[in-house]
Amino acid sequence: MGREIMARRFGVACMLAAFLAAVVLAATGAGEAHGAQQARFWATFRAEKTIGWSEPRWTTRSDCWHTWWTQGSGRQTERYESTMPVKLLAYTVGRNNSSVFLKWRTWDEFAESSDREMPAVGTITRQASRSTDWDAGTCGVRGVIIDDEGNERTTPVPPPPDDCGTRKPGVDGWIGNGNKYMWLDTGSSFPSQEAQMGFRACELNMPYEMDERGWSVDVRGRYSRAELFNSAVPVVTVSAAERYSQKQLIGGARAIVFTSGAVRWTVTLRRAASPPRGGRR
Repeated sequence: MGREIMARRFGVACMLAAFLAAVVLAATGAGEAHGAQQARFWATFRAEKTIGWSEPRWTTRSDCWHTWWTQGSGRQTERYESTMPVKLLAYTVGRNNSSVFLKWRTWDEFAESSDREMPAVGTITRQASRSTDWDAGTCGVRGVIIDDEGNERTTPVPPPPDDCGTRKPGVDGWIGNGNKYMWLDTGSSFPSQEAQMGFRACELNMPYEMDERGWSVDVRGRYSRAELFNSAVPVVTVSAAERYSQKQLIGGARAIVFTSGAVRWTVTLRRAASPPRGGRR
C-alpha cells in the first residue's frame, strides 16, 4: 500500500514537472516571437529622374510688317548609382518592439548617429531647342527689321544650340526612413563653373514639385518588416516611383508650357552575417 502511494506521488510529480517545463518553453517561445529583432545589411541604390517640356508655337508680338513667334522643347535625364555598399542595421524599438528603426553606416545599435550619405556617381543629359522667327504681317514684310537689341536683321533669329550633351556631376545620396517607409534624396554639383554655365545654355522647364538639383518631393518606398527580419530572404528591395505633369501659363497667359517629370529609385539591401544569439552588437 505504501509503495502504491509513493508511486502515485512520483507520477504526479513527473506530470507536474512536465507541465511546468511546457509552460516555460511556451513562455520562452512567446518572448522570442515578440522580442527585439535585428538584421544587418549592405545597402546600395539606383535612381533616375526625367524631365520633359514642350512649348507649342505662339505669337510673341506683331506689327503691320511682322508677326513674331517662338516655340521650344527640351528634355533632361539624370541617372545616379552608389559606388560602394554601406552598412545598414535594422532593429525593432518601442513598446512590444512595434517599430522598426534603420541605422546607416554602422551595425552597432548603440553607436552615435551617423550620417546617411551614400557615395555615388551620376550623369545628367540635357537637350533643348528653341526657334524664334517671324511671318509677314498684314502689310507684307520688310527686308530689314530691328531686333530687341536695336540691331538690323534681314534673316530670322537663329535658334540656340539644341544639345548641351552629358555632364558627370558630383553626386551625394541620402536615405531617410520612418516606420515602414524609406525615401531617397540626391544632390548634384557640376565639376566646374565653366561646365555649369555651358550646360545651362540649354533651357529647362519642369513641374513645380521637382527640383533641378535633387528630389524636392517626398517619394516614399514601403519596406516589409517580415522580409527585413527573415534570414531566409537574402536580398530585400525597396522601390518607389512618382510621376508629375503640369501646364504653366507664360507670355501674359498667351501660351502654355507643358511640363512632365518622373522619379524612381531602388534601394537594395543584401543581408550580411547575423549577430550572435543572446545579444546585440
